[in-house]
Amino acid sequence: MKFRRPKKLRRLAGPAGRAGWGLADQALSSLSNLAVGVLVARSSSVADFGVYALAFGGYTIALNVSRAVSTEPLAVRHSTDGRTPAWERAVRASTATALLLGFLGLLVGLAIALFPGVPSRGVLVAFAITMPGLLLQDAWRWAFFVVGDGYKAFLNDLIWLLSMLAIFGGLYLTDTASAFSITFAWGLGAVIAAVAGRFQTGLAPRRQLIREWVRRNWDLTPKYVGEMLAISGTIQVYMLGITAAAGLAATAGIRGAQVLLGPVNVLNQGIRMISVPEAGRALRHSYRRLWLVGLAISLGVGAGALAWGAVFLLLPPVVGRELLGPGVWAQAHAVLIPVILLQAFGASNAGAFAILRALAAANRGLGVRLVSSVVLVVCGVGGAFLDGASGAAWGLAGASFCTLLLWWHQANRAIAAHRRANA
Repeated sequence: MKFRRPKKLRRLAGPAGRAGWGLADQALSSLSNLAVGVLVARSSSVADFGVYALAFGGYTIALNVSRAVSTEPLAVRHSTDGRTPAWERAVRASTATALLLGFLGLLVGLAIALFPGVPSRGVLVAFAITMPGLLLQDAWRWAFFVVGDGYKAFLNDLIWLLSMLAIFGGLYLTDTASAFSITFAWGLGAVIAAVAGRFQTGLAPRRQLIREWVRRNWDLTPKYVGEMLAISGTIQVYMLGITAAAGLAATAGIRGAQVLLGPVNVLNQGIRMISVPEAGRALRHSYRRLWLVGLAISLGVGAGALAWGAVFLLLPPVVGRELLGPGVWAQAHAVLIPVILLQAFGASNAGAFAILRALAAANRGLGVRLVSSVVLVVCGVGGAFLDGASGAAWGLAGASFCTLLLWWHQANRAIAAHRRANA
């Protein structure tokens, strides 16, 4: 008697299966970020952790620019291709573009670290020298999700996590753990995973395709770059503004609270990894399905973010002190509630974001980002001047709610405009 072989994990069908891999993958990625944030917080002063927070913001800028130029066009234009020669050529081009941007980020980071008077320059150097691997590893993840192979992205992030933990173990066994070595170990894990991604796909980045890739997607990438710079640049600007208005301790407190809310980023980034391809598939059926998919994404992520925040508020304070150390925890605890709201409102725009991407409404998305940037900077820095770290956090939370409303307003207008254009 013959028995049927069980279906392989990669055959999990439908949006639920793809979303599951997206969440599982992002859980590993966020766990890596959480681990390095916690360990740096415990091994450095409040001021040093504030510098780490600013350096992490710089990495986020580089990551978002890389996504705008290399992987966002891949998701928008190849999410329905399957593993075809066109997809393979696009992956070779997009990963080569990400790698090039990583080397440019390396040069910029080293230049900043060598500037006279820069504090905690070792952390900046660690980010800089691992930047090519960090950006290439992220590009492989996106390529896997675009073609529906979310399990491969999960395995790649698992390689990163295990490599990083092995290096961490060596650091603590040899008593050489420091803010620099911990940050470098985190980045080195990404480099190892980036190398593994090349063998998982059977494809290698091809630098000869970079010019073709940029030229072919030039109608989208400047707007996407503008959006991504508005996101990460805004965070960096208001962090610097809050530092100027209320000191490094305020910056460390907000970043410390964000580290503790890492599972919110699991939901947010995990859903965003698969939301654009899912919205593109929904658009092929109907505008109603597109709107419902977007709404489900936003409600799910927003509710999950608030639920995690509520759970974390109920944990005994000793948990926070053990994770961040007493100095950073004291600052983070004071702003925990508004930072929870900031994260939840920010995550809830994921559905509207996916709708605009699926409709290729790049101008609308850029407009929302620019307006949101102004609102967040004014409210965050203004709140810091008025009431220190607490004022900054509440100002950011209020601004995040206003921008959520703006995102959905533009998503509905984009659907209406697209329907009229195709009537």
